[in-house]
Amino acid sequence: MEPLLCSGDHILTFNLVKPRPGDVVVFRFFINDQNDKVIFYVKRVKRISSENVFVEGDYKEISANLGPIKMSQIVGKVILKY
Repeated sequence: MEPLLCSGDHILTFNLVKPRPGDVVVFRFFINDQNDKVIFYVKRVKRISSENVFVEGDYKEISANLGPIKMSQIVGKVILKY
């Protein structure tokens, strides 16, 4: 998410709002089928379909291509960087 967010930045999220395109969100990404290994990502919402959210990083050359995520994976919308 550079240049918006850099390593070591702290963020505050709010989880009671539905994300919209352009919002920056934190979401869980499960590494295996048992859902016991998880990575947290910060990405910008590109678009939303009926059940999926499509996200992308601001620095597209190195941004991981994760495909669509479910709304239930979203932890919250980033509202403050400090």
